Amino acid sequence: MDANKHSSRKQIQSLARAIQIMEFIAKNHNSASLTQISQNLGLSKSTVHGLITTLEDFNYVYQDQVTGLYQLGLKLFEMGQVVYSSMDLRSVAYPILVELSEKYQETVHLALLSGPEVVYVEKVDSSRSVRIISQIGGRNPTYCTGVGKVLLAGLTESEVEKIVKSTGMKKFTPNTIDNMTRLKKCLAEIAQKGYAYDLEEIEIGLRCVAAPIKNHLGKTIAGISLSGPTNRITDELLTTLSTDVVAAAHRISIKLGYKDIS
Repeated sequence: MDANKHSSRKQIQSLARAIQIMEFIAKNHNSASLTQISQNLGLSKSTVHGLITTLEDFNYVYQDQVTGLYQLGLKLFEMGQVVYSSMDLRSVAYPILVELSEKYQETVHLALLSGPEVVYVEKVDSSRSVRIISQIGGRNPTYCTGVGKVLLAGLTESEVEKIVKSTGMKKFTPNTIDNMTRLKKCLAEIAQKGYAYDLEEIEIGLRCVAAPIKNHLGKTIAGISLSGPTNRITDELLTTLSTDVVAAAHRISIKLGYKDIS
């Protein structure tokens, strides 16, 4: 790491050291002993052990039980996959997201499944004064968001159970689905219809329509959603919105190699 790169900025020492540890392991052919890390970074073994134990707890590093050497963990791979997957996806999807947003003057999101949550990787804001407050990189639960539910609908039942078990099913509003039986029924309907609603499930006053994006294998890899306040996303508008959101997601899927055999 370039020690002078951020010299003018205030750094959190423990965080900087943890990053240095991971960078050293990577440069050392993804394998390093506690002694090697300690000597290379000029830190005591006890300091390195404390930092690396924390990294292990969050799956950024793991220790080979046979050799005792430390290697980078799957969490970094998972995060890298999200970044890699989103790069081409974002460039393909963005013009279509803009078109959809401009048609209805509402906020449109592009999202991926990252671990047990939804992460928003692109956003086109509404042109209206009252708009959805969200940000790229923001996360939300899956079971109570439109885009989260279309992503869950593309998974196996056991995968859904694992995700929801890890997050729990907090009831954000009276409309939030808060049990697995209802969720499974909802996901089956979404898989059949090809779109999902969030009708004030995560926030009162907010409605959303979402649809899945599929790759060349027909696997759901992302989702898009159009969101707005309930006074604008009316019951009468939902059907039209569903058609257009599904069509936009389908266009993105086709550009990514999806073959529509229906």
